[in-house]
Amino acid sequence: MTVRVRLFAALREAVGSDAFDLPMQDGLDIAGVIGVIGARFGSNAVAAISAPSVRVAVNREFVDGPRRLRDGDEIAFMPPITGG
Repeated sequence: MTVRVRLFAALREAVGSDAFDLPMQDGLDIAGVIGVIGARFGSNAVAAISAPSVRVAVNREFVDGPRRLRDGDEIAFMPPITGG
């Protein structure tokens, strides 16, 4: 299956891309996506997207905890928003 990964703000810089398609095994969850991203982009990317303050959305809905993914899902990793 393939999922679409979107990264925002500093996460985009840590990984080096704002969006990409990620082929992965069927039935993986968010943790599995993070593992595949780590294999592709390295431990710095994993550290950035795994930070406790990073929110995860699947198909534009925030999720907490494990969530099994399906082919075509969009997973967005978002750091806290600050402004001034």
